Amino acid sequence: MNTSLKQLLTLATSTLLLTGCSLFSSEEDVVTMAELPIFEATYTPQIAWQASIGSGVDKYYSQLQPAADDEAVYVASREGEVKAFAATTGKLLWSNDFSDHQSNELNRSARFSGGIHLALDTLFIGTENAQVLAIDKNNGELRWLVKVSGEVIASPIYSKGLVVVHTSRGALIALDSSTGEQVWVLNNKQPKLTLRGSATPTIAQGGIIYGRADGFVSAALLESGQPLWQLPVARPYGATELDRIVDADMQPIVRNGIIYALAYNGNLVAIDLLKGQQLWEKKYSGYSDIALSGRTLYLSDYRGYLFAIDRNNGEEIWVNKQLAYRNVTGVAIANQYIVVGDGEGYLHWIDRNNGEFVAQQELDSDGLYMQPFESASYLYLQTRSGKLIAIEKPSINKK
Repeated sequence: MNTSLKQLLTLATSTLLLTGCSLFSSEEDVVTMAELPIFEATYTPQIAWQASIGSGVDKYYSQLQPAADDEAVYVASREGEVKAFAATTGKLLWSNDFSDHQSNELNRSARFSGGIHLALDTLFIGTENAQVLAIDKNNGELRWLVKVSGEVIASPIYSKGLVVVHTSRGALIALDSSTGEQVWVLNNKQPKLTLRGSATPTIAQGGIIYGRADGFVSAALLESGQPLWQLPVARPYGATELDRIVDADMQPIVRNGIIYALAYNGNLVAIDLLKGQQLWEKKYSGYSDIALSGRTLYLSDYRGYLFAIDRNNGEEIWVNKQLAYRNVTGVAIANQYIVVGDGEGYLHWIDRNNGEFVAQQELDSDGLYMQPFESASYLYLQTRSGKLIAIEKPSINKK
């Protein structure tokens, strides 16, 4: 049975802050959320527009994130609202509510949780009700809805007529993008205890690369689901099942035939895509998505420390520890800066070259839970309470 460890850690930290009591066995084990960094801002982010997407995701674990193209940005709430807004002005283009869809008669709500993934003219969304939906991006009409074996918390992905989902039970399932009909399924054994969440797969060179709850990164053929190789990036150790959690719970990055992946209680690794051979590994532990720009990888680890890593050899370029235990999101690139959100609702802007803060914005007191979605001109950010915020990207793009 999966345990919501990410939420547990968040609640534990909040309890410590409110009561001053340790949840652990000794004073040394207490973790304390870092104070909000104080610095002289050298950049002023500009909010282009804001909109509401209903009830948001509340306090639930979610991987819901906006998707965008040149015309519109598309968002969804956990309860089942899906909306499209004009990309540059925020004007509402259409709205549809799937909370009362007949497929949810026996469920508390639509419980959207994975996505949105935009491909061609379709929005693909996964749900905790073990469903996948395909929605017309032009008008919000439902094209198809299918039931699958397991919650779809990670975002679906699309390539060559197939929609691939990675379920909470560890299965990879390929669906026909036109009909939703299952094409193939690849099952993987799950550990007894895992983090709440699943890794969104990546498709490259005819293969699917994905992280697993047992600490492996694996590859399979897109066309058939046939396994190609698997490589451990974390190995379970410790006296308890909690100690032995080793999820590779982030979306792998593929660049020039090399895979970059990160695991909780594991490593940051570079892997040859075709051979499945490890090129280098460094000891980092995390479960949020990493980012890559030029020769540098950027990541936030489980403590909220931020790192810049040389992708060629794994050597550390800089580290910033000032956001420790602030429930930091994954990293997004904003031209010469990187940005991360935190559990108190602040968006932090950091210079890519040296790891120093340049700006911060308080956006939602209910908190931020996912990194912004990056388009050519904007960062689109979805908050816990249901705000959609479009932030202008800085004009200078340093490579």
